[in-house]
Amino acid sequence: MIVSHCYKIKPNQEQITKIDNWLELLRRHWNYCLGQRLDWLNRTRCQIDRCSLISCPVGEIPGKQ
Repeated sequence: MIVSHCYKIKPNQEQITKIDNWLELLRRHWNYCLGQRLDWLNRTRCQIDRCSLISCPVGEIPGKQ
């Protein structure tokens, strides 16, 4: 049987400020990572309706260590 409990937190003003700061940092990090992924997709995308006879980007291939 799965039991879950919901608790309502009641932070004071200092805790509210700290939580808001953490949420802002997490939001910025998420958006930065999302931007990196979208940039990579745009750099490595080929047009679907045609194929290059010379070359087509495949993205960065990490070297062996």
